[in-house]
Amino acid sequence: MHDPPMSTAASVCIGLMLLFSARRLLWVLASWVRARESTGALPRTRFDHVLIAVSFRNEQESLPSLLASLDELEVDSEQLSICLIDDASTDSSAAVAAAWIKERPKARLISLRENVGKAEALNRALASTSERLDVIVVYDADQRPHPDSLRRLIAPFADANTAAVCGYRQPTFHKLNPVAAYACLEAWTHQLVNLAAKDTLGLNPPTMGGNCAYRRSALERVGGFPSGAFSEDVEVSLAVANNGGRIRFVEQSVTDHLVADSLRHFINQRVRWNHGLAAARRHVRGLESAFVAAGYMDRILLVLVASCVVADLASPLWLLVFAVPALAALFTALAKARPRPLLLCMVAATLVPMFFLDIGVTLLSMLRGVSQRRVVWIDRRTAGSTTQG
Repeated sequence: MHDPPMSTAASVCIGLMLLFSARRLLWVLASWVRARESTGALPRTRFDHVLIAVSFRNEQESLPSLLASLDELEVDSEQLSICLIDDASTDSSAAVAAAWIKERPKARLISLRENVGKAEALNRALASTSERLDVIVVYDADQRPHPDSLRRLIAPFADANTAAVCGYRQPTFHKLNPVAAYACLEAWTHQLVNLAAKDTLGLNPPTMGGNCAYRRSALERVGGFPSGAFSEDVEVSLAVANNGGRIRFVEQSVTDHLVADSLRHFINQRVRWNHGLAAARRHVRGLESAFVAAGYMDRILLVLVASCVVADLASPLWLLVFAVPALAALFTALAKARPRPLLLCMVAATLVPMFFLDIGVTLLSMLRGVSQRRVVWIDRRTAGSTTQG
């Protein structure tokens, strides 16, 4: 039996898939190598000032737990202040925040009359800081930083070359279902494999939306957070790296983070992420940043190669080029995360259908981008979900 002849299009798709898969296999291998700084004692890192910024909109249910977590952070209170930014909430979020800051002289609340989005809200927090500011730390309202997480998050700034740091967003959920299980698996794979490997190799792992920190001077050199961006974290990371800054991933800086647990929210979240990554392509400088901005393009390549196999333009064996490194990454992520048995069973039982859904959502995102349809943020209270992206 002879292999089917490959067309030029099939050869191109297979070649690109080989690049993605080789990169993924490298991440798997490198993720098992610990960075030297991750296992040693924390350096004594002191700054003139560290600002925690939390932008929120309609988060009356999530805010109390986050604020309680901020009270428990193990850090020198003399060097720390907190800025809460109410992005035109229509519920009682602002009242919750206002009541909390009354008893905390180093905390303040900025109330915005119009919804400006997270990136611009963070810029407002930076602009409102009059005292000398070294580092800004960003948390989301649906996160719960562990007591020692902030100390670990800002420790790498002892190195003057460090411009930004991303901590580990440990996935949690209120209800276990296939969507939540798949979201957990994605979070483990992206952070414990991809980001850990890039940190080991010195390849500037991009920050994520919360549990991240930025040196103020590095932010100012790139013009701050891009107003209106859906993936301000990725855009800022690429811009900072292009400017010569070093970005770190610190797995030991742990913050509990609620993942999507409804189908509607998962789809909306993925559409927004793809939209944001498309905008981040303007910051591409070099091969690795191109991979970052490409986002979920490997799913599209898998569909194209599978189509070539169906059309008898390529051998089915080429599908293993995608499958083997992908499975190696998943098993590595599970070995590192060590999920509870019930969650592990849910992941195993629903992985295949959720992956096909993932591919469908990625295709939908591309179609929305081509059609220039407006992407909007949804209110978690109407999304059938207790989570926020």
